[in-house]
Order: sequence, then structure tokens, then C-alpha cells
Amino acid sequence: MGQGSSYDQLHRNIVIRADIYGGAKSPPRILAAGLGFEGITGIPGLLSENQIALAEAAGAGVVRELVGLDPAAPLRNITSGVLPAGVQIGGFSNSTATQTFMDAMPIEFSHPLLPSTVLPENFRIHLNTGEVVTPLYVAQNPNLDFNERQTVVAFGYFANRLPTGEPGAVHPVRFEVVNGGGTPVQLITPKGLVDGTGLSQTSNNPYNPFNGPTLVGAKLSRLSLAGDYPVPAFTNSVANHGVEYYGTSDKLYRLRLFTSGGFSPDGVSGFMPQEFARFFQLTAEGREGNSITISEAGTSVKVKGGTLNVRGIADLGNGLSANPDYTYAEDHDNQFDIIIKASSPKAIRALDAVVLPDPRLGTHSPIYNPGGPGTAPLPDYRYTQPSPGQTLAVEFALKDPATVSWADQSLASYDSADDLAVAFRLRDPITGEWRLTSSSSQANSWVSSGDWQLVDVPFAANANDSYTADVVELRNSSRNDTVYSADPRQIRRLERAGYDNQGTAFTGYNKPLRGLDPVWQLLSPNGQHAITASSEERRHWLAQGWRNDGIAFYSVAFPNATTTIGWEA
Repeated sequence: MGQGSSYDQLHRNIVIRADIYGGAKSPPRILAAGLGFEGITGIPGLLSENQIALAEAAGAGVVRELVGLDPAAPLRNITSGVLPAGVQIGGFSNSTATQTFMDAMPIEFSHPLLPSTVLPENFRIHLNTGEVVTPLYVAQNPNLDFNERQTVVAFGYFANRLPTGEPGAVHPVRFEVVNGGGTPVQLITPKGLVDGTGLSQTSNNPYNPFNGPTLVGAKLSRLSLAGDYPVPAFTNSVANHGVEYYGTSDKLYRLRLFTSGGFSPDGVSGFMPQEFARFFQLTAEGREGNSITISEAGTSVKVKGGTLNVRGIADLGNGLSANPDYTYAEDHDNQFDIIIKASSPKAIRALDAVVLPDPRLGTHSPIYNPGGPGTAPLPDYRYTQPSPGQTLAVEFALKDPATVSWADQSLASYDSADDLAVAFRLRDPITGEWRLTSSSSQANSWVSSGDWQLVDVPFAANANDSYTADVVELRNSSRNDTVYSADPRQIRRLERAGYDNQGTAFTGYNKPLRGLDPVWQLLSPNGQHAITASSEERRHWLAQGWRNDGIAFYSVAFPNATTTIGWEA
């Protein structure tokens, strides 16, 4: 069946361990809504580095020294200009984009948005001229991972490149969420969905001097890989989380930096995992109550309660490096993870703030959004300006990670595709047999046969990092029993007991890594197995005389999953 279009993949209502900024009990709000850049989205003819002059003519930044190398650098490493076809490829549209030289505007929310409600008609951009503009396209790209769904990027015509106050300057002054077509924006909270209609935020102009991107969040939590993977259409953010880079030690923490625009040293180039010292500093409380500055990675710094050691930056490209270096492809989203090793829980609580040093001091690299000058700016063009420098207090989320997960519970909500990021749980009401599949096509086929009923969409599936394990389906048709397991020993035992190995149903995890939930296996009095990620359902079956058959695998449970359908057995 395949995976569906990029647009369909990005608009599936699946969110996995996405962060809330400001605390789990805080109401949804817009954190920032600044103009990104003008005129470089949809540059006709920009197919490769051979047409790089087209990007320059459109005013896109260019890294000229990467042109003509062997092996070739990725085009995104050479310029931030985008071909019109990139709008459709990027999931902003299900059809070919005909508009050219569009502007971009990223909008950062405190809570993740329900993807199917991210629609152009639900947003309005108020300009300084008094005009109110509806974006032509919106999507959650480049924030592609299932735990990164707090940002919307809008394309359209919102600005020119003149600084605020200059005659003829055009730029946004306010962003607003409206109900434009009967499917209002929904934000996901721990208590369910909240209508985002009416939220608004003032805007700013990145063409003003030193008015570039800033941090809107700096959230500290225990390092987890849960939900840190993208839909299949996008491979540049696969296996790029902190666990993949730096391991599973329980002393590792993630300081997630949430930005108001993509961060780049020149507007084009990405960050590298080892470049903490080039861009950032951290402050912490010292052992004598004094303020300590952490300026480099790889060094243990004494703080109150122990030591802190910055390991590096994560959530960048595939792996820690590439050969040659210039081919390293960063994902250019609104998140950077600073990974910190703490000698004790008390030591990590000594962390105080993250610092973007003022580039005018000359001690650290400037930081631009993707409208910046590159390394070879043309003298007659204006480019976006660098960050002014910033110090932002750390938000602690150590006891409660303040994340939310969501998956629509109706088959009708999903396009027909295989290997989705969710598992569908079905039951035969006559025989009592249970089945799992990550294919909406297969699930629909079973339900259409009349023999199976959808119970729920209970947990996530098909993460794609190096820690995953195959969840195997084993079936004994004479007993009307299907078992799912990621444990090789159990798989061999069931095969010896007469169960047929049907192959991999989807991927999960076979270890209790941080952020994952156990998926329990239960055995009924008549010898049939069932799977659940719900502790409430597990207690129900145990009270009915079922017995625990161990943990089948680990995943992330969806708290909005149905909890009572099928309990009548």
C-alpha cells in the first residue's frame, strides 16, 4: 500500500511525547510569531548547485565555497532557497505549488497542535499596512518528529526586506488564530484537546538590526528517545536524538532549546554536534553559591551538588559526523538538544540559564534564521539580521516531563497506508482473538470483512532508531490465538509450542528505556493472549481471572485510547 503523500503523513493526528512549554498545567499560548524571511521559497529552476545563481538573484544566502565539490554537498548546505516543488515535497500541499518567491513565517506554540487542524484558513497575519493576509500554505515542517509538533510554518506574501520605520516597509505586526473553515485549530493538553481560536501574538521584523532569532524555551528533562522520530517521508531527522548520539546512561539530561526560527551561523549552514562552544554558554550555581559559566563541551565543571559535563548538541543530522564534514545534513528545525551528564540529581538542579552571547562581542558565532547572508552576500541585497544575544532561564521538568501524546481512535481518521506510527488493536467478538497491525489498510480490510472490530489505537509503533526491535506476530489458528513479542526467547518457545511465525508486525523496543511504557501480555483462562498498554485494562483482566504473561515490548501509550471496548469478553 505504501506510505501516502508527504502532506498526508504530516497531517495524521499522531503526537508522541511532545513537550509543553511553561508547565503541564499552563494554558496554550503562542510563544513567538516573527517573520522568518522574504522571497526565497519557490525559486523557479533551482534544481541543483548548477543553478545557484538563481538563488543569489532571489536574495537567498549562499555558501559559495561548497559549490563544485566532489562529492557534492547537499543543496540545502549550499543555500536556503527552495524550488517550488519543495512546497509539495515538504508536505505543505497535496498538489503542485504554482506560487513563486514566497515569504516564510514560523509560529511557535506552547503546546503541540493537532496536525489535521494545521490549515491555512485557520491563520491570519496582520501587516503594518493594515492588510490582513491568509497564508497560502502551512505545515509543521521542518519540525517533523512526533515530539516536535509545536511549530507551524506559513508560506505566502507578508513582507519586503525594509527595516521597520523605513518608507515603504511591509512586515507582519500580529499573528492570529481564527476558525476559518469549520475545522478549528486544536492544541493537545494533558486534559484533552483545546480550541486555539483567538490566540494571537505580536510579530517582529528580522530585517531590523540585530533582531534575529531567539530562544522561546529552554526545557530540562531526563534524556529520552520517545517520539523522537519523523514520518517516513523525511529521512534527514532519522536517528538524530540524544540517546542515539550519547547513549542511555541515567545520568544524561536533555536541555531542549526551542527557537523562534531556524538557527544558523550564516543563514544557510547547520550546526554540528561538537559546536556547543561556538554558539552557547550555560550558567549554573557554584559550590559556594556563586555563578559558574560552562563554556565548552567535554569538561566536567564543579557545581553545587556535584559536576556537570556538556556532552554536545543533538537533534541535528544522522549521526555525530559525516565524511566529508561538509556533507553533514542537519534537520534545520526549531529544536536543539544540549545533552548534559550530571554526577547527581542535585547537580543538574544547579543549572540556571542558557546564554546566546551577543555576537557584537566577537566571542561567539552570530546566529541567523534561514534568511541570513550565507558566506558570500551580494552588496545590493538585504538579508535577515543576527540574534541580539540572550539569557533565558531553564525550565525544569525533571519530576514531570510535561509532555503529551495523542492518536486519533477512529480508523476513518487515517489515510490508507502501511507502517504507520501507531498500532491498531482489533478483536474477533466471536472467537475472542486479538490482533495488532500498524497498517490502516489491513485494519480496514479486517473490519470490512465483518469478522473483526476495532478496539482502539493504543500505542505508538515503528520508531526507526538503532534501539528498536522487531515485534513479531505468532499465530496458532487451532486455538484462535495470536501473540506479539519482541523477546527472542519467547518467540522460540511459542514456535516450539506450535505457533506459526508470521514475521514482523511493526517495531517497538525490548528494553525499558526512559519515556517508554510497558505493553503487557495477558493470558485468558481459556489460553488466549491479549496485549494492552493500559494499566487500568490490565487490572480489569487480572480481576477476571486472566494471568500476567510478562511484558511483550515497550512503546508509548496513548492516554486518549478507548479503555472499555472489548472488556465484555
